[in-house]
Amino acid sequence: MAKIGILGGSFNPIHAGHMRMAVEVREIVGLERVLLMPAGEPPHKPSEGMLPFAHRLRLVELAVRGVTGLSASGLEGSRTGPSYSVDTLTALREKMPGDELHFIMGSESFLALPKWRRGLEIPHLCSLVVVLRPGADNESVKAFAEATWPGMERSGFGHMRFASGTNLFIVAMPVLEISSTDIRKRWCERRSLAMLVPGAAEEILERGGSAYEQAWGQRAES
Repeated sequence: MAKIGILGGSFNPIHAGHMRMAVEVREIVGLERVLLMPAGEPPHKPSEGMLPFAHRLRLVELAVRGVTGLSASGLEGSRTGPSYSVDTLTALREKMPGDELHFIMGSESFLALPKWRRGLEIPHLCSLVVVLRPGADNESVKAFAEATWPGMERSGFGHMRFASGTNLFIVAMPVLEISSTDIRKRWCERRSLAMLVPGAAEEILERGGSAYEQAWGQRAES
């Protein structure tokens, strides 16, 4: 049985913060591999300004190249309709029945799970890894979990167990103030993306193209 992490997102585009999160979680939780999975149709973000799926997936593929334990997954590209996490994890559960899946998410998303489509069912499908964001702490996340899912068991400082048998890991990591929104703005202004996005992805972004300008806006003259 392999311990596999799943880090989803719009990745519009992928940046160094996403990569660092995947690397940190893999090391701290002891995962064999982390799949970085672009959403086909992000349900909580407008389609306007969204780079086509194939382009976002290609940037992720380039970003993870040569990084131990990280892989790109194009699963969402084969599905139609909004990319709800519960549906994605159900499909992965069927595709990888012998593996131990760990869904990686920020603490703000974890605290919003009751508002997600069938969000309360997600811990029944896989273990969760919650990455603490500024303003969140270990104890507040644990208290929320206990109030939301009856039968939670505390197993250590950053570890709990759901009544269903899956795990909740709470991870702190260095804060990298990087956002895809800022990167898109910098790209349009032709400002340097060095150290903000992985090098191979930066090369593709610098080449640009009509798909990028249609999604992100006209780029400044060089």
